[in-house]
Amino acid sequence: MAYALALGAAPTASAQWQPQLGPAPWLAPDAAAEAVPAPRPRTPASVGFDPMDRTQVALAYRQVYLAQGSVPMGWGGSVATCNAGSTTAAYRQATIDRVNYYRVHAGLPGDVGLQGGASATGSQQAALMFSANQALSHTPPPSWLCWTQAGATAAGSSNIALGWGSDAAAGVNAVDLYMDDHGTGNTAVGHRRWILYPPQAGMDSGSIPWSPQWAANALKVIGGFGVRPPTPNGVAWPPRGYVPWQLLPDASNRWSFSWPNANFVGATVSMTRNGVPLGMPTYEALASGYGDNTLVWRPQGVSYAQPAGDVTYRVSITGISGGGAPASLSYEVVVIDPYVLGERIFANGFER
Repeated sequence: MAYALALGAAPTASAQWQPQLGPAPWLAPDAAAEAVPAPRPRTPASVGFDPMDRTQVALAYRQVYLAQGSVPMGWGGSVATCNAGSTTAAYRQATIDRVNYYRVHAGLPGDVGLQGGASATGSQQAALMFSANQALSHTPPPSWLCWTQAGATAAGSSNIALGWGSDAAAGVNAVDLYMDDHGTGNTAVGHRRWILYPPQAGMDSGSIPWSPQWAANALKVIGGFGVRPPTPNGVAWPPRGYVPWQLLPDASNRWSFSWPNANFVGATVSMTRNGVPLGMPTYEALASGYGDNTLVWRPQGVSYAQPAGDVTYRVSITGISGGGAPASLSYEVVVIDPYVLGERIFANGFER
């Protein structure tokens, strides 16, 4: 269904306008197992490196992460005529491989596959609606410009983003936004939790470029679950091991730790930076329905600037219960400059 397009005024050039994220899609915890009738088989890993190996982490950032951002979008549609068009398969694959890159950093296999078919079509039509209406919604009404049922269905199961002034809200850049998960409505870091949800096996992505329209993305995160891989140490972000400083959640200052079915009501976090204790963090409210149960906190004393040398943050969490999780655990996050090579050796390893 097509409508005449009437765009509102764009933000002025001087405005401090940031790409926007809609709230993460919510799935009732007891319905997660029913989201896909039959678990999808896992595909061969498309991204792989050892997050505990400093050299591999540095090279993966320089050779894998940066390369993903250079793949042309190749969009051939038109917002003015409500033609969703399509992006190239290589661009969609690069977007899913950006998901896999983050998952490998978090200790998960980099084997989320590209779904294709109806998932690809719906995601692209959802992104078109967001761009045409300069708004985000998981339940877009039929009165919206460029509305389609396929796009509306995809919007309900996708991470969604919208931006003006650059392609920061499209493709691989949108995945970066989801992982940071900034904004007052994203205290539960639901976008990040869906990307790092261990059972993810298939996703797809629709994107609209900026200029003259608003850039937009829909990353389908519900509906492609597979067999859960082992995650014996839980899933942390920023992750245990080495991590380039460019990947830190500088906009949100939200750190997180997930464990399936764990109870974090009584959990507390303490942190050190290069052995020096940091102040007590601020905790975000616990929320279920976004992948695994997750503790989210905003630490004090963390630097998000380019480090002069490797910086080691030690995270200790106590008071966990349920889900087979340990009552307490610790791990180290070593922030590096990926353009400075050189192995750093830990006598006792990353786990204590």
